[in-house]
Amino acid sequence: MTKAFVSNIERDGETRKFQAHGSAAIGNAGGATFLRGTFEPGWRWSTDVAPIAGTKSCQTRHLGYVISGEMHVQNDDGTGIDLGPGDIFDLPAGHDAWVTGNEPCIMVDISPDATNYAKGAAATKPQDDKYQALVRRGYVAFNTGDMATLTTLIAKDAVQRVPGASVVAGDHKGIDAILGMYGQLAQLTDGTVQAHLVDLHSDGQGHVVAVHVLTGTRNGVTRASRGSILFTFLGDKVSEMHELRSDGPGDDAWMA
Repeated sequence: MTKAFVSNIERDGETRKFQAHGSAAIGNAGGATFLRGTFEPGWRWSTDVAPIAGTKSCQTRHLGYVISGEMHVQNDDGTGIDLGPGDIFDLPAGHDAWVTGNEPCIMVDISPDATNYAKGAAATKPQDDKYQALVRRGYVAFNTGDMATLTTLIAKDAVQRVPGASVVAGDHKGIDAILGMYGQLAQLTDGTVQAHLVDLHSDGQGHVVAVHVLTGTRNGVTRASRGSILFTFLGDKVSEMHELRSDGPGDDAWMA
């Protein structure tokens, strides 16, 4: 029998106080890790966390849910969004943020990066190696339909192995076949398919595992499916992509 793990974030977790307005509590139980942030009125990242982090803007990616209160997030590129109760968010690194309104903003963060939040510059997530950076570029290109960039990243004789029994399953050999399969995915989902990168693991020797959530809508059914791809590089180009899925039968049924 698999062992159950239970802990209490108040009793067993680690609390990290912000400079003046609130704190973050980090706890885990087995494979589950959560950060619960309590951001009090007056909290702003650039004054409450920047002195701790030692960076000009927040370099943590956040994946989470707003329980109560409101916050504005200002990205380094000048764009901004507002968050409120019930909002689910995926915020890229590179932003400032501040509480709006007169009540604390309380949110839960499940990002792999969140364990280093408000912990100091020494704990900042390491930079991507060159293979991770290439994979990250590939995900951006896939989600934006940038075939020109994908062509520079994938070897002409590359193969992408897609498991299962769906219409896109099988070994797609050669860059034309791979890009054709991407086009088929877009067509089957009316252009809604997106691969949201969660984490990257690398051996530094040309092998990268990318963990992602694939989302899309087909025949009126929206699905979010967790999976991963093992990338193998020769030089600076991908030579093989081997997909792995958490729910293959469910993916096949959705794509039927």
